Amino acid sequence: MSLMEGISKIIGGYTQSKPMTKIRKDYIKDVEKAIGVGAVTSVVVKDGIGCVMYVTQSLHNKKIPEEKRKFVAALDLTNGVLMIAAQIAMFFAMRKYSGKIFDGLFKGSFNPLAQSNAISRLRMRANQLGETVYKKLVGGKNYNEFKESASSVFKFCLDLGAATIVGKRIIVPLIATPLANKVKNWMNKDDLKKEAEKEAPKVEAKAPEEHKLDTGSTNLLDKYRQK
Repeated sequence: MSLMEGISKIIGGYTQSKPMTKIRKDYIKDVEKAIGVGAVTSVVVKDGIGCVMYVTQSLHNKKIPEEKRKFVAALDLTNGVLMIAAQIAMFFAMRKYSGKIFDGLFKGSFNPLAQSNAISRLRMRANQLGETVYKKLVGGKNYNEFKESASSVFKFCLDLGAATIVGKRIIVPLIATPLANKVKNWMNKDDLKKEAEKEAPKVEAKAPEEHKLDTGSTNLLDKYRQK
């Protein structure tokens, strides 16, 4: 068995596994959703790997002054975590509204009147299109399928744009730097504790004062007696 045959068997077996079978069924059921989730997942995985690499590099980068390394690493860590969280949140949040946004923006293009006008134009070009193409285009079912296809493309672009542009490039930069200071303080909490212990004034322990007992006379009349 050649190397390529061995690789093809491994890949072929993996495609028949339960996880891949489920993914394939989900893809067939809702192509637009499957493509969107796959696209966002790939971006999130890439940003996660990049976050780990940036943080590690910042902590060991000798070109950065030692006192600033932890802040740079904290900023990289904050950026990475926020980018992942913001992209996931914006993607799934936008999915709830992208369909309604499409209907609102293109309500003049997808309605009974627009469908009737489109069919009238197609009838005028029936001879040019041919009987088979004409019947396929003028059917109400095909018109609705075209609307669904247009809606899928629009939702995919809007959902992905909300995740990668609004979430990653607008929201994250606004809150990343303030949070970086808190992350840096959390990373430095052990060092700050040690410095505080060093700077604290040392208090010398004093021996307890000894109380001497008066062994003199306790008779109150003694001080009135005449010598």
